[in-house]
Amino acid sequence: MKRSGWAVAMALGLVSLPAWAINAGYTDSTIDPRVVAVDERKYLGAPVDRSVEFIDAEGRRFTIDEMLDRPLILLFSYYTCDGLCWTINKRLAWLIREMKGRKIGEDYRVLTLSFDRNDTAETLHAFADGVGASPYMRPGWRHAIFADPEAIEPFTASLGIRYFWSYRDNVFLHPNAFLFISPEGRVVRYLYGEQVRPRDVELALIDADWDKVSTAGRVIDILAGVCFSYNFKEGRYTINYPLFIGVASLLSGIAVVVFSFLITRRRLRRMGHV
Repeated sequence: MKRSGWAVAMALGLVSLPAWAINAGYTDSTIDPRVVAVDERKYLGAPVDRSVEFIDAEGRRFTIDEMLDRPLILLFSYYTCDGLCWTINKRLAWLIREMKGRKIGEDYRVLTLSFDRNDTAETLHAFADGVGASPYMRPGWRHAIFADPEAIEPFTASLGIRYFWSYRDNVFLHPNAFLFISPEGRVVRYLYGEQVRPRDVELALIDADWDKVSTAGRVIDILAGVCFSYNFKEGRYTINYPLFIGVASLLSGIAVVVFSFLITRRRLRRMGHV
């Protein structure tokens, strides 16, 4: 792949994967990295398949339904990756440490899934131990593989996650995205790699868990949701400037009306009409 192609790949948060895909028929060596970009407007609101089984680091089988008693951050990686998969998981660990308003395991859960059918319990453990997750994160963050490899592609495709093998470069390309899943089991937000800030994660969790925050925190959450809006172009939350301008204009208009009323009332009072 040319340097320009890799530049696009890095911008999209693409990572490499192992050679099992050659045997799966992925032999295209001229794939444009842009084809793996998530069509967010199409997949936002997409339901997660609750019936697919996974196997975690303890060898236990579970479904994603068991993790949806609160919002879920879902991340696709593979466990023999020595590149950006490590980076993005370490980035998530850093984001979790930096967030002050949400606690992992209490307010939300995290699931890293491998879509490499060759991953095993050994590669899973090695990866999970190396991503920098603190001990307090472990109860709320599971790393897992698919129990049935045939379920990988239908599951990822249903969420807009596509991955392609580049035979020439010996890499697998896929979007490096955090998916935010609501307790109702639907995708509410995609955030991408190194562009994500702790505040972006907090706001995405508010989007996912709008109906389950405490009464005390709900006022703050509503204000945050109003003051910030998701910018599809930049892939992050930005201040809702049009709202502030609109509110400022409205308040200015009200102030003018009230001021005019008070001045008029004062004049009438002087004239003895009030």
